[in-house]
Amino acid sequence: MVLHNTSTSCLTWEVQETGIMGGDLVLGYIGFLLKLYINPFLGFSGIFINIINAAIFYKMGLTEGIAQNFFILSVSDGILAVSSLVFSMSHILLNTSYTHGGPIAELLQTVHWIAMSCWPFSHIISFITTTVIAVVRCCCVTMPLRVKEILTARRQLCAIAVFSLIGHIVVIYCFAPITFIRMTDPMSNTTQIAIAGIRYYMVDIFTGTFLNFAFVIVVACTIILIFSLKKSSKFREKSSSASGSVEKKREKSREIKTVQTVILVATIFIVFDLPPLILSTARLATVSSSLYVGGILEFFILFMETGMMLNINANIFIYLGFNTRYRNIFKKIFWRCSRPKLITNNSET
Repeated sequence: MVLHNTSTSCLTWEVQETGIMGGDLVLGYIGFLLKLYINPFLGFSGIFINIINAAIFYKMGLTEGIAQNFFILSVSDGILAVSSLVFSMSHILLNTSYTHGGPIAELLQTVHWIAMSCWPFSHIISFITTTVIAVVRCCCVTMPLRVKEILTARRQLCAIAVFSLIGHIVVIYCFAPITFIRMTDPMSNTTQIAIAGIRYYMVDIFTGTFLNFAFVIVVACTIILIFSLKKSSKFREKSSSASGSVEKKREKSREIKTVQTVILVATIFIVFDLPPLILSTARLATVSSSLYVGGILEFFILFMETGMMLNINANIFIYLGFNTRYRNIFKKIFWRCSRPKLITNNSET
């Protein structure tokens, strides 16, 4: 969870001023292309992908912990995609149609900041939910006989709700003194809306402790799951010729598929959430205000938004590849959507 205070002005200003390490124009243009083309597309696709994910996991039944948690993850990722799309569209309009300021430009700048401020709330839910998914699956591997009694679906939901609530209280406290400031550029005679008053240091403390601790837990659980998956694969190779019921083999195969799904979801989560955590830790360690604008901050922000959107869009491919129930329901939904067309075509012929 990283907040930044870069302003939203015209293309020329942004490419010149937000270039990394002394105004690198190449990276400046890459950043602008990400905001103008790639991030809006990923935000738009992320909305529809997570609507599909949420609908399918709802059909699976929310009484099961794994389906419930993936449903929550899909909803929170969908909200994050909506706020990211609004953020990108307001940015595009500010850099194309309303570069000279005015009331509409100020309104778009306000919407721009509000959309960005919504990220931490949905991101915290995704963060906590991913942590719970990894912990529960890890416990299923290490103590399979007791985990269903201890970590019930209701208790998992309570854990997600309680820890997310704690995170939201911290974010609300950090955002409480926020103010919108109207700034005028004397050179171009245009106005911009900027934000001030956010307790950035408290955000870094929260990110560097609470979220970093959760991140370490996800990494540890992922490592345990990878080793357990290797052991189970060797065991299956040795016992493939041994006699056993078909139902037990299917159950074991489903368990392996579930572990593979969690490993891939957690791995993508680790890859794309590592840079913001490194940034917050670095800012907390240096306690330097210069890191809040330019330099290291801009380097991470350049890829952070795109990374979040890639994370949101990637999960559906993991579910389709490793979750048989998800894949079957997915096929049924889209088969029903295409079936009436096939019937009408056959009746016409």
